[in-house]
Amino acid sequence: MAITFTKMNSQGNDFILIDLTKEELELSDDVISKIIKSITTDFDQLLLIDFEKNSESIFCQIFNSDGSRAYQCGNGLRAIMLYLNSEYSYSKISVDIEKRKYLVTIDEKKVITAYMGLPRAFKLINNNISYLDSFEKQNVHISLIDHPVNFYLIELGNKHCVIVDECTKTEKDIITDYFDNCYKNLLNIEFLDKPKDIFNLECDKFSITVYEAGAGWTQSCGSGATAVASLFYEVHGDQSSDKSISIKQSGGELIIKKTQKDLLLLGPSTIEYEGSINV
Repeated sequence: MAITFTKMNSQGNDFILIDLTKEELELSDDVISKIIKSITTDFDQLLLIDFEKNSESIFCQIFNSDGSRAYQCGNGLRAIMLYLNSEYSYSKISVDIEKRKYLVTIDEKKVITAYMGLPRAFKLINNNISYLDSFEKQNVHISLIDHPVNFYLIELGNKHCVIVDECTKTEKDIITDYFDNCYKNLLNIEFLDKPKDIFNLECDKFSITVYEAGAGWTQSCGSGATAVASLFYEVHGDQSSDKSISIKQSGGELIIKKTQKDLLLLGPSTIEYEGSINV
């Protein structure tokens, strides 16, 4: 069976999007596994979208390149919006991912805004998730690193670990290996180039690198950028609520804004080409 896909890119975050309204395809774990194994181009996530035409909402399933399931993707939301705008002239859509809905809009200048919701802090205790009433700095001792590693755990549909220590490239690899071994495919891990700046109200521009669960090091991660901005907003409270935060990654710059009900993620996406795979 030949399946048509659209290759998309959000600042270096690569996506394969399959529009199930155009495919006579009954999904199963086996079919999804075959699709992923049949894709010959590099990609970070597979986006499967399904909807009734002219509907105000769509359903989306997200799978990482290693076959594991993802539960949110800010860059993927923007890719979906651009595709729906180009293919069906949508300018606004509600995307249902694992029964959680995210509004996404696109304006005349092709600026795409994803409404990411508000973050939740949590702890991991014996592999069990315990949600917290407020953000809490946590730490862990990892062999081969001579100091405790400090971090915050933040949920935005998917789960993030924002490291607030300066780390060498070697230390970053040790830390990501540690969390991968302990919590397989659970945490996206964000490293700030200048972590002390997150505690400085005067700062509104941050550079980060991100290790995505199920995909590895990536040039851009929208939910990771949002998680870092959410930590800034939490640390500084009402003093920071009107600030726009710039998050730079190797793939480009994303902007995050805060409202009472949402964190807004603004940035571009691009359509690269259409292709097909045989399953």
